Amino acid sequence: MASVSAYHRPATIDEALTLLERPDAVLLGGGTKVNTSTGLVSAGPVEMIDLQSLGLDGVERLNGDRVLIGSMTTLQELVDDDDVPSVIRETAKREAPNTLRSASTVGGCVATAEWESEFLAALLAHDAVVKFISDDGVHSARLADVFAERGLLRRCIITAVTVETGGIAAVARTGRTKADRAIVAAVARHCPDGVRRLAMSGVASTPVLVADPGLVDPPGDFRGSKEYRQALALTLSRRALQDVG
Repeated sequence: MASVSAYHRPATIDEALTLLERPDAVLLGGGTKVNTSTGLVSAGPVEMIDLQSLGLDGVERLNGDRVLIGSMTTLQELVDDDDVPSVIRETAKREAPNTLRSASTVGGCVATAEWESEFLAALLAHDAVVKFISDDGVHSARLADVFAERGLLRRCIITAVTVETGGIAAVARTGRTKADRAIVAAVARHCPDGVRRLAMSGVASTPVLVADPGLVDPPGDFRGSKEYRQALALTLSRRALQDVG
């Protein structure tokens, strides 16, 4: 576990970006996940940069069929907000126990990109776009691209995530118990334009969009072998896609 050499609570984004230039700087959101922009913490002393005073929380309905979710919005706030698509609310509730949901943030979940997160799979299915800022300006990228290129957020601060709200979505999942994190989860969404999107967790190093569930190549672990996860991918994706028509 890394030791903490300094704690900072910047009042502005510019101040936070300046602090982030320090070699041992680590962004701190809700405190349930402590990570650098690459999702890793070194073993040496780190300087904590607490983002809670930057006003990056809250949910806002945008023009059209998108909702903006501030990066410091907690999972519990998502669960309680009717403007957020129901499948995102459902998976946010399962992302962490109630003792942690009031602290864990959307930005922290995106930054750590945990491979078995069905919440992140739900964001992918809803065409999530990540907004972030660095010393060279404001940027945005689709969540799928952020996961594919993990260095994209290096020395950046995630400010928000936007998601589409239209269509019909459904989740199919398998865990050791109903309350346990899913070993594999499939989130399907039938978009208003007729396109069906499928995102999965537990089948790659991060949650991913999947065109053909028969081609997934998951790593195995103590919760499920590669072959078991492949079999679940086929079954659960078929079930989720059937549910959305």
